[in-house]
Amino acid sequence: MRKSDTVSKVQRRLAAIFCADVEGYTRLMNADEAGTMRLLTSHRDITDRLIAQHGGRIANTAGDSILAEFPSAVDALQCSLGILERVAAVNQEIPEERRVSFRIGLHAGEVMVRDGDLYGDGVNVAARMQGLAQPGSVCLSEAAHQFVHRVLPVTFEDLGPQLVKNLDAPIRAYSARPSGQPASPSLPPVHRRIEAHLARRFHKLCHGAVTSVTGRQELTPVEFAALASLHDAPGIDSRRLAERIGIDATMAQRLLKRLMSRDLIHRVPSDENNRSAGLSLTPQGIDVLQTLRPAIAAGLDRVMATLSDRERGTLQELLARVIKANETKDKPDR
Repeated sequence: MRKSDTVSKVQRRLAAIFCADVEGYTRLMNADEAGTMRLLTSHRDITDRLIAQHGGRIANTAGDSILAEFPSAVDALQCSLGILERVAAVNQEIPEERRVSFRIGLHAGEVMVRDGDLYGDGVNVAARMQGLAQPGSVCLSEAAHQFVHRVLPVTFEDLGPQLVKNLDAPIRAYSARPSGQPASPSLPPVHRRIEAHLARRFHKLCHGAVTSVTGRQELTPVEFAALASLHDAPGIDSRRLAERIGIDATMAQRLLKRLMSRDLIHRVPSDENNRSAGLSLTPQGIDVLQTLRPAIAAGLDRVMATLSDRERGTLQELLARVIKANETKDKPDR
């Protein structure tokens, strides 16, 4: 084999280069690593979706940074402003010290592409523009500004010529922010004082996150809960399973029948005398559970991303207290 056959070919093309990072990422991680990662993952759902919708391609991500290319500077700026608007709307519900805010730099120029990664002076300029951006804003090079300033109804602030690292000549830079119009509230103030309304909407969010994953295996969330419970407590009977996942005995019997028909669970003797038959996962059931469990945990983390670990623990304690008190109160006398 010739050496040239093993070396990836480098392509050159013109592109709008998008470079973003998180303001104060190290500080946020030091203060609350798990909570910051949940919130960043939630924001990345926004960035990745909008980049794709505007025709962009993500070339690289590392920690808190995103490098992407667009065929159009107009699309790149529209995407950038859309990201900042969505993230700002989410941040309204988060304490200021925990907010994850992006700074975005844009440049239009030539890039080199090898194995999908971007290289070259065009990438360097975009990175320098990102370094000049204030949190929640976009900083554009003069080359990018020339393509967009007559096309989009955006107000630009001229930052003047900027001397940036590793570039000999100064580059004129411009700043742009999302419009100042406040995002329409998704939760009317009156509903914040109605626990039942909040509980219904919270359940809808959690149920949707779980259903989107369990549906891939044609399972319902409660069927997944049964698999998880049997994995954690193998050998229990249907009555104990019903208690563990909070359903009645009739529903538990229907659920078990369906899971058995799919060869996900089976009955096994609970003791050497075979006096009662317990329930356990089959190898296929274990495989399904191990496939779904990480994805469900990630989905629920995204739902809870606006809460710190401490706030999340407090919510769990409060919900458990309400549930336990009411189920105890309603429990029939024996």
